Amino acid sequence: MQRIIVIFLFFPFVILSQGVRNNGAFIVFSGAARMYIDGNASGGYLSQSNGRVTPSASSTISLEGNWTNNSANVAFTADGGGVVLTGATQTINGTNPTAFYNLSLAGNGIKTLAVNSTTVGGQATFTGVLSVGSSTLDLNSNRMDVTNSAVGAITRSSGYIISETNAAVNPSIIRWYHRTVGGSKVYPFGVAGSYIPFTFNIVTPMTDAAAYVDVSTRATAAADNLPWAGASNVAAVSNMYSPNPPVSPDGTIPSVIDRWWDITNSHPVTANATFSYRGSENTLNDPLYFAGAMIGAQYWNGSQWVPNNGTIGSAASVTTGVGNVVANNLTTFCPWILSLVLAPLPVELIDFKATCVNNEIVVEWCTASEKNNSYFTVEQSVDGTNFVSVGQVFGNGTTTNKHCYKYITNSVSDVTYFRLITTDDDGMESVSNVISIASCNDVNGTILIANNGTKEVGVILNIDEDQALELHVHNALGQLIETKNIQAIKGYNNIRVDLSNVSNAIYYVSVYHANEKLISKKILVSDFIR
Repeated sequence: MQRIIVIFLFFPFVILSQGVRNNGAFIVFSGAARMYIDGNASGGYLSQSNGRVTPSASSTISLEGNWTNNSANVAFTADGGGVVLTGATQTINGTNPTAFYNLSLAGNGIKTLAVNSTTVGGQATFTGVLSVGSSTLDLNSNRMDVTNSAVGAITRSSGYIISETNAAVNPSIIRWYHRTVGGSKVYPFGVAGSYIPFTFNIVTPMTDAAAYVDVSTRATAAADNLPWAGASNVAAVSNMYSPNPPVSPDGTIPSVIDRWWDITNSHPVTANATFSYRGSENTLNDPLYFAGAMIGAQYWNGSQWVPNNGTIGSAASVTTGVGNVVANNLTTFCPWILSLVLAPLPVELIDFKATCVNNEIVVEWCTASEKNNSYFTVEQSVDGTNFVSVGQVFGNGTTTNKHCYKYITNSVSDVTYFRLITTDDDGMESVSNVISIASCNDVNGTILIANNGTKEVGVILNIDEDQALELHVHNALGQLIETKNIQAIKGYNNIRVDLSNVSNAIYYVSVYHANEKLISKKILVSDFIR
């Protein structure tokens, strides 16, 4: 015979330290009846066999221990009432998830979700509320579903929900059934005492009554900004991308905030999203930028990162407290990060060269267009690495016409290197590629090898007649690994040789003419672009 327990309005049911074990009974509440399950951690609720609860609209179950549903159903037969977790440390677990109507987290303790697909908000009416209060809810690699589509379906005072899980694809997810309802929905995430909510302000609602948006967020385990191995709804992230040069040679991209958001929508939706992060997660250290640089939202489309040029929203990054970036009118949802905003260069450089004229070096460059271009700084180097400023040339502000410039200087070594620093009216700088030229002082008959640590080597010589040369590349063991044919013509030559097929390492490069070695030099071959 099925046991039925009826709790009436005038009968507050108090159970002490042993807790409640519902072994297949129906517990029916009437009116504002309440069940108090006291006794600290041991005062929990266990439903097994086919145990169920039929709540009234205003009934309450309060407990200090764990909530465990080992029943063959979702624990409640109808929407109504609520469960209050009042203990310091509690777990929602069981072999089956529970379909709560109202769920309140009381006190300052950590509540841990230990069963997937637990729902809050109701099974049919969808008007119940998840009240986080001042507690902390750890999703613990599980998904919690909020079935109430109202803006106020999740409330809090000072508490938050932890979504941090170090896994290829983050399983700690809030699935919120927004259905066909718009408005500003706040996913109240937090970590280590910091409240970092994700706000999903729906501008154009979804059109399906069962539509939802999944959201999770976490930092990388080593705070290194490197890609997570997986992605929630598109092909896995395979690389990071800095929207502005340079990119550091070790593969770590110092241009993003160390926090990831996985967002998956079941149906098309347009929303304004607010991404929040801790200032301690700001690891921007790009040498051309600074910690307070403008950052914006950037997403992975399954094959590449789509940079943000600032049109969908940006904000100055912070290093303390909590920072926020609002991205407007989003329709694509997948892995998102916050990165430096794609900054258009102040000039479009179409030519940059150095030539010898009367024993002097003439540095010349042309631009196809300029935007708020204040001035150019000409920098010179003897080794292609350490540069010093040798002069400045004013730019032409904003223009779409071609303009050419020049600067005259002298040789400083057998090979002299140059680069341009372009500075706009706001003080933003961009750096050109590096060029080189042999000494303009009696260079006839000399030959030089130039390299600035990239996968390109320059052979510079001034000869009296055309010559066929060979360039040999030997590794540190003396093994020949690459041979290139070079055709030099009478007069000055600055020949660039591509070594893109050579792995990053130290090599010895030699130039031969008719089997005679003319010059040899140790060089570094690297992917790093200066």
